[in-house]
Amino acid sequence: MANSSISKRQKLYCREETVGADRISDLPDCLLIHILSFLRTKQAIQTSRLSSRWKLLWTYVPKLNLDIDSFSKFECDKVGSIINFECYVSQVLAKHKAKYLRNFRLKHKLYHQKRLDRWISTFTTSALNLQELDLQIFNFPTPTPATPTPTDFFWKLPHSIFYCNKLVVLKIEGHIVLDPSSSSSFQLNTLKILRLESITFANRDSFVTLLSFCPVLEDLTLIIYDYKEFNFKICVPTLKRLSVSYLNNELKIDTPSLEYFDFECQRSYGSICPTRFQNLVCLVFKYNGHNLSVLKALLLLAPNLRVVLVDKIDTGRTQKLYWTVPPKDPNSFLSHLTTFYFRGYKGLKHEVDFVKFILEEARVLKAVRIEVHHHSKLKSVFEELSIFPRRSSTCLLSVK
Repeated sequence: MANSSISKRQKLYCREETVGADRISDLPDCLLIHILSFLRTKQAIQTSRLSSRWKLLWTYVPKLNLDIDSFSKFECDKVGSIINFECYVSQVLAKHKAKYLRNFRLKHKLYHQKRLDRWISTFTTSALNLQELDLQIFNFPTPTPATPTPTDFFWKLPHSIFYCNKLVVLKIEGHIVLDPSSSSSFQLNTLKILRLESITFANRDSFVTLLSFCPVLEDLTLIIYDYKEFNFKICVPTLKRLSVSYLNNELKIDTPSLEYFDFECQRSYGSICPTRFQNLVCLVFKYNGHNLSVLKALLLLAPNLRVVLVDKIDTGRTQKLYWTVPPKDPNSFLSHLTTFYFRGYKGLKHEVDFVKFILEEARVLKAVRIEVHHHSKLKSVFEELSIFPRRSSTCLLSVK
């Protein structure tokens, strides 16, 4: 009995010791650094207060995520918070000791351009293994019509970025001028994902020049509301995913490997190349009441579409539109279409005709989902669409 009680006490003591053990501190530094890489830089730095061992661990994390929004959300003085953030970033870059910087994200207000240039120069000089770069730079203060030199409120992207030849992901957003034309010797041989949002281009050739130096690009996002009427040409044989939102007059596309296309345009475009998107399987189309002909053209160019999502954007304008049935084509997109979504459906005549066409002609259609506009009546929409014949016997219609 005595031995049994001693054994129970020993087990209880071991259990309490296990519960109270600091297992994280037993991990090797390399694993702790890897764990810290999943935190924002500010959070990783805060772990330096835990103990002397943790004091410098964050400086070896091969990832920096510096966001002025998370830094200054409790600040009342905007200028003061920007100055404090700039001092903070300078200190972080000075203390950072990682041999290789693989991921760098910076979201900042454009206040001191020279200081911003200095930061970029600091990490691009040593970041020979940089794989992901995300820059979001916005105006401060905001330009006004009375501003004599509005170009002062845009930051010219340093050419040193184009020589980070291990980049896989490049994201640029904000009041940034892109001008790679004078740096004709660079080559982004490993870049697979490129996102350009709300930036401006130095000249008509800047965008085409950049794409020409990305030989393995697979994913491109282009969100451009530039005041200049540039004609964009996307000629990338390796591109698989493309998202485009723009205001310009003309868009030319030559992407034979394209599989996913997300398209929004406020105006009609001039032309699309090639004659067909042979590998396109998913189309997301932002319909705004002005580009119905664009949708029809895209459908005719994609014989292997599986999924079509039409997302109607309510612009508040009304137009007399009509849907014309495309010519019969045995190799049309309707031969493979399995899923069709329509968001923002109002039951206008051209919308009814379009959905009716899909139901009557799609051979292997499995699901049609209609999300009606909030002013429309669900029951009446469902009853109207239900009476249309469906070529596919497995098609399920739902209205919400």
